[in-house]
Amino acid sequence: MKKALLAASILLAGHFTALAQTESNSYSIVSRGGVMNTFVHDYQAIGVNPANLGRSTSLVSFTVAEFGGYYSSQAFTRKTLRSAVKFATENTITDTDRADLARAFTSDNVLNLGADMNTLAISVSLPKIGGFALSNRQRMLGHVGFNKNFAELIFLGQDASMFNEIAPDETVFVSELFDGTEMKMSWVNEWNFAYGRKIMELPLVNIYGGFGYKYLQGLGMYEFSATDGKVKAYQALSPVLDANYDKFIDDPSFNFKDTDGLLSPVGRGHGVDLGLSAEIIKIVKVSASVTDIGNIKWTENLLEGQDVGFKLADVMEENQDNSNFWEDAGEMAKTIADSALVFSPVNEMKVKLPTRFRFGAGVKIGQRVEVGVDYVAPLNKAPGNLSGDFVGLGVDFSPIPVFRLSSGVSSGAGDKINVPFGFAIISPVYEFGLGMRDVTAPFTKNNPGASVAMGFLRFKIGKSQII
Repeated sequence: MKKALLAASILLAGHFTALAQTESNSYSIVSRGGVMNTFVHDYQAIGVNPANLGRSTSLVSFTVAEFGGYYSSQAFTRKTLRSAVKFATENTITDTDRADLARAFTSDNVLNLGADMNTLAISVSLPKIGGFALSNRQRMLGHVGFNKNFAELIFLGQDASMFNEIAPDETVFVSELFDGTEMKMSWVNEWNFAYGRKIMELPLVNIYGGFGYKYLQGLGMYEFSATDGKVKAYQALSPVLDANYDKFIDDPSFNFKDTDGLLSPVGRGHGVDLGLSAEIIKIVKVSASVTDIGNIKWTENLLEGQDVGFKLADVMEENQDNSNFWEDAGEMAKTIADSALVFSPVNEMKVKLPTRFRFGAGVKIGQRVEVGVDYVAPLNKAPGNLSGDFVGLGVDFSPIPVFRLSSGVSSGAGDKINVPFGFAIISPVYEFGLGMRDVTAPFTKNNPGASVAMGFLRFKIGKSQII
């Protein structure tokens, strides 16, 4: 259990984090640290501002297998990260290192993970009609945070201080013992359609409007959290994830989902995006949108846990012959949580999408430089939304027509100041690029992280237009 918890928390790069970075797997967006509102057009406008499809640059534009991933932490230092990896793969670290890891992992932001991929995205721009775009996107997100008791259980086991504070016959509840602990993840398959066109033309200003629709298939959702005396514990996992539901299959109230296709979703939902943008004297751009209005409903393979509490004496007695319980600190944490939580089937769980307001302004300086600023604010506290406002400045520079450099600075949304960088090689019909959200993250002593996005199958058909 220890190795599984730590390996998943440290090494995975895989809709359920309260501290997610601004989304998008596009290397050009990642290269600007998430700044995108006035830069995106063609299929890249999906999920950002569909109005920008009205000013697409190509007759047809499409991409295949464009992907990105990241991880970040406000708890790690380079030293504790090395110790944690060693702890997950070996069992030779000192008691002092264990205590240091327990202190480091006592954080509401131990780890944020994300990975997503456009399996296919395509846009078509038709004169006087507007721009249409379609895409399929896989998105996986996760968040981990531990309170002091949970962190000590994982790294110190029976030496955790909580064992000196709990009487053997005292009934203890997870809501109290692990208050401040969160482990959340989800995997969603998105089908997107968006449309945008010019809605007003004035002597110096063109105004565009657009809307987007997304059909969501939930493939996996898991949450264990204890906050302010309340526990949330539930899961719904597609058969493709090979979860064991044998204990509940014969329960008539359990809506079991068996394999019936490639992905076999266990949740479904709908979302809407609305946007406006303006182009002033073909140099200045202004963009505003509201995205992810809607919800997703989980209905199959859905279990919810109730906090019934446990007595330490009972747990010890049940595991007196279980060597793993005494030797594996992670197994001890899992056993205690399992003893206190009783899972049962539920019919459905509706979860709002992370609705956001976006605003951007940008200016094109000659034919080589474009600068833009972004502001993004969460409009609800839905899982997956930003923890705070995001601000950023992005720059594209093309020293020669076939080569583009991107950089900028961004911060907010629970993240530190990021310095992104990326490049793209561009031809009239093909584009390849690579981007990093923060070039300093892998090398910092405190709070190291990493992110990368790549696209090598991006194509354009038709003569580009100057926008």
